[in-house]
Amino acid sequence: MKMPIITIEIFPQEYAKKVEIAKVFTDELSRITGIPKEPISVIFRDLTPEHAATAGVMLAEKYRDMQSK
Repeated sequence: MKMPIITIEIFPQEYAKKVEIAKVFTDELSRITGIPKEPISVIFRDLTPEHAATAGVMLAEKYRDMQSK
């Protein structure tokens, strides 16, 4: 049996938002693939600004610069 795992890397979110995200992703994957919802797992990996960068600049630095302006 197929046991898909959806991994979502995202900046920390409120629990209620994660509940909604998990439901939507599970519902849509089930709808598109025809796989029942029961074997679908959703894993959240919370990112922090110290662990991500855009345009070669760490997000922690971008946030620090934005707050100092």
